[in-house]
Amino acid sequence: MHHTKDKGDLAAAKVIADLVEKEYSIFVPVVTEHAPFDFIAYKDGKCYRIQAKYSANNFVSNKSTWADKNGNHYKKYNPEDFDFYGIYLPTIGKVVYPSIKFGGCCIRTTPPKSASPFYWWEDFTEFTEEAPKRTYKEFGVDLTTRKVNLEARVLTRKVVRPSKEELEKLVWEKPTAQIGKDLGVSDKAVEKWCKAYGIDKPPRGYWAKSNS
Repeated sequence: MHHTKDKGDLAAAKVIADLVEKEYSIFVPVVTEHAPFDFIAYKDGKCYRIQAKYSANNFVSNKSTWADKNGNHYKKYNPEDFDFYGIYLPTIGKVVYPSIKFGGCCIRTTPPKSASPFYWWEDFTEFTEEAPKRTYKEFGVDLTTRKVNLEARVLTRKVVRPSKEELEKLVWEKPTAQIGKDLGVSDKAVEKWCKAYGIDKPPRGYWAKSNS
């Protein structure tokens, strides 16, 4: 597949299919073709403006490009243009959702063979505002031999996220830090799950009062 429009159409189709499977409703602008986003994803009372992209090199483009009779043109995205990318990664057949702030970054789908920190695709399978930089040590990479031992992965093993009902019950039973410890993830991951589900957590100071 070489044609830019074909790639864009495929990306949009893959992103929409993935979001529908995640139980989002999709709304596409019909009055204008010049909106800075491709469509809106809606779930649990929240709307997310999505820009769909096809990325064979895992790069998160920070600009729109087009061609006309006057040549090739590009325009950098502004922070207010949309909320999240929906990026189809053909090398692994997956869709990731970095926020617009990740424009210009690269999201890896294979373990690195260098000491440079990097973003990993499994950290972006939901709408993602923040993500950790991973390191070669988490993937069992031997920088001397450049070999990768996938069985030695430490922090990137995929954790199955609880259902909305399960998580909603958990956040009122124990603090997010304890939930994260029990599930083998960070408290930030638990907060991200709550945000994705639209779950209201106990107010600040709730657990201090409960334990007093």
